[in-house]
Parts: sequence; C-alpha cells; structure tokens
Amino acid sequence: MPSIRHLTPADYADMCDILDQHSSGPGAYANDRNAPPSPDFHRHSKWYIDYLWDKQMANFFGYFDDEGRLAAFICFVRWLNTTDVTINIRVENPSLDLPRAEGARWSDAANDLVNWGVGYFWSEGITTFWSLQIKGQEESSFTAHPSCLLNQYQRDKVMNLSAGELPPEALRRVQWMPIFQESAIYKYTDPLPLAEYLKVDNDPTGDAG
Repeated sequence: MPSIRHLTPADYADMCDILDQHSSGPGAYANDRNAPPSPDFHRHSKWYIDYLWDKQMANFFGYFDDEGRLAAFICFVRWLNTTDVTINIRVENPSLDLPRAEGARWSDAANDLVNWGVGYFWSEGITTFWSLQIKGQEESSFTAHPSCLLNQYQRDKVMNLSAGELPPEALRRVQWMPIFQESAIYKYTDPLPLAEYLKVDNDPTGDAG
C-alpha cells in the first residue's frame, strides 16, 4: 500500500529521476504542464536539491506508491523559531499518471504529502505555514486541492513580488532566490494551535500537561 516517509540522501537518485522528467521550474514546482522549457532547469534543479540537503532546517518527505516507487516529494523549511515553517518545493512524478480530484492541478498523492507534513509540524507546535505561489495561479495551487488541510487555516496574502524581486530579509525563509515570474507570499495561520488544543477542555486526564 502507499506510504509516506522522510527522505534521505539514499533517495537522491529517485528524486533526480523525477526532476529529469520535467523541463522547467514552473513545470516541476507549480505542476504547470504548459510551461515552456528552461534551458538550465536540470542542472539548476539538482543544485537546488543539493543546496536544501545541506541545510539542516530542511525536511524532505516522499510519497511511495503501491509498487514502492517515489511518486512525489516535498520539502518543508523550518524558520529560526518554533512557530513557522515554509512549504517549499513540491514535485510529482509525471510518468505515473497519479489520481487527482476533478480539475485539480495537483494529485491526491501530493495533497497527502502536504497534509502529512502539516500534521507532522502541527504536532511539534508549529502554528504558521508560509508559501510562495505564482501570481494568477493561486486558484490552481496545491492549497486549492479540496482536501488540503491548509483550507482550515486562516489565509493571508502578505506581499506581492515582481519577477526577479526578493522579499525583505525577514521573509527570506519563504523565498531566498529570485524567480522570474510575478509571485505572492501567503501565510496560513492555525486557528487551533496545539497549545490551545491541549488545554483542559481537550485533555480531561491532565496527562498532556
């Protein structure tokens, strides 16, 4: 049966195999099948994976199908606090024809990865998730999936970015390299943080502290 787990450097070759099936950043990271090819995408995408592996604040998770094949992967990047995490790249294996909701750009597998990661970090007390989304494509982004847990969070657009523009230093954990498309930074705030959930009304035994 399908499974989700942390990825390790041992999974690097399978991740690169998926990236090799894409031809551009928008095609891989925004799952835009109509995006034009980018000449340096393969070299740059693998450099970026290497860069993220070197950052101890990055966590990769992978979705494996019934046959044990890596079907999709996602990266979450921690901030230098205990409350914020960025949902970084998400990449699907286009050769597997993954099931997806009607009209959805992202597959059910990718959505399960997002939800699994959100639940994982929520259990650590993370209250806020951040995401960079291509301007004009928000309604088809990964958060638009009908079952995405982030739909239960308060969503706020923090700022727009022009093509090639970097956000202020305080938001560099969301985007620290320029992309050459207009984009927007979104913040998703938990309406019921773990600390609130564990209050007495939800913990009649008192064992949760």
